[in-house]
Amino acid sequence: MNVSVFPVLSDGEAAPAPMTWPHCPLYGLPWAERQRRRSQAIAALNLSHPSGVSAWEEAAQIAARFLAVPVAVVTTTDGHTEHIHAAVGLSSLGLGNPLSQQRQLSLSAGLGIYVLDSEQTLVIPDAIENSVLAQSELVSTYGIRAYCGVPLMTSQGICLGTMAVMDGRPRPFSDQEIGFLAMAARWGMSEYERQQAASRQPPLAAGSMSLEAIVDRVRLNLISQLTQDLRSPLTTVLGMSTMLSREIYGPLTPKQREYTDIMHGSSQTLIDLVDELIDLSPVEAERSDLVPTTVDIEALGHQVIAALTALAEKYAQTLTLTVEPGETQWSLDQRVVKQILYHLIFGIMHVAGDNSTLRIHACRRGQALALGLWLSNPWMGEGLPTEVIETLHTPAAELAASMASRPLLGLLLSQHLAQRHGGQITVQGSSDSNCRLIVMLPVLDSAVARPAA
Repeated sequence: MNVSVFPVLSDGEAAPAPMTWPHCPLYGLPWAERQRRRSQAIAALNLSHPSGVSAWEEAAQIAARFLAVPVAVVTTTDGHTEHIHAAVGLSSLGLGNPLSQQRQLSLSAGLGIYVLDSEQTLVIPDAIENSVLAQSELVSTYGIRAYCGVPLMTSQGICLGTMAVMDGRPRPFSDQEIGFLAMAARWGMSEYERQQAASRQPPLAAGSMSLEAIVDRVRLNLISQLTQDLRSPLTTVLGMSTMLSREIYGPLTPKQREYTDIMHGSSQTLIDLVDELIDLSPVEAERSDLVPTTVDIEALGHQVIAALTALAEKYAQTLTLTVEPGETQWSLDQRVVKQILYHLIFGIMHVAGDNSTLRIHACRRGQALALGLWLSNPWMGEGLPTEVIETLHTPAAELAASMASRPLLGLLLSQHLAQRHGGQITVQGSSDSNCRLIVMLPVLDSAVARPAA
């Protein structure tokens, strides 16, 4: 767990400018770019207008009770203001205080800016012992002394804001307490995302459907909702296994360490599979419109690779991604491109041999993004498995009707998605050697493209 603790400065010692603390912005992205992505994610999750969020209210109440602190808040930010969507104990900061009534605070007046800047946990045992922090409005006006804040992260790795607990008296925060706060934030965010996904279920057009079709549709939607419901408890299990593996509750024996690592790895794999099922749910599958988005193809590629890392380790395989210099930003439908990459890589990995390296290269070809995928094996040379080539040359109806395996059906889905995006997947080279898949995806109307979430 990355934790930043503000140092106590001696009298007369110059303090760094607030924006330099902590000085490790995520992935080196500038503040403006991270705020752009944050704003897009906030809009996509219907959080643009400040309002209460029941899942976050519950998470704040649990955190305040478990940590025995008087104040807990969950916030998002628009770049200038922290908007409070859930809170416990704001009235304890003074009867009718502006923070309790307006439920917002200037970003420069609070402490959440340091969590947002680093996207790491921030612990302040006593704020008045730091000359810079003592000048913040939370400290000077509302009397906050102790603060512990964690980033509020979406399942896509976007930091929307913070979840923080505060106290009017100095106090330390143990590793166990910090871990619990982080787990409460993950649970609250996961539960809200699940609720948002469920609310997007389209109504049944009963008048134009047969009874059998309606029953099938209901069954599929129930499966989709149950899949989404799996994510919250899995997130909790993953959080607890993380805390155990970091020995927050005490040292582990070698056997306990082995079991904990297995539980952690299995939980992460299950969450990745649940995310894949949600992407393939009837609601998402029926969405026919393409959404132009400014996509960082390098970041998206690494995100897909991270989701398949456990599978690569199982098969002793290596996944590599290269991008042509200066060609990382593209106007594409991010969800469609992510699924194309995921299912192509997943399908190739399942029919590739052990110790193979799957290479993915992104470059420009005219006005289209070209993605090349091929295998490199120390004994077999470079190319593609025969199963992959035959699958892409088999009529879709014939393959879909057969008892084809999930990886091969994934290749078929990728081919369909590429065509839906206005592109295609072709096999380049001979079947003997130097064979590779080429995915051509034309850019969408950049005039209406919006930043990626």
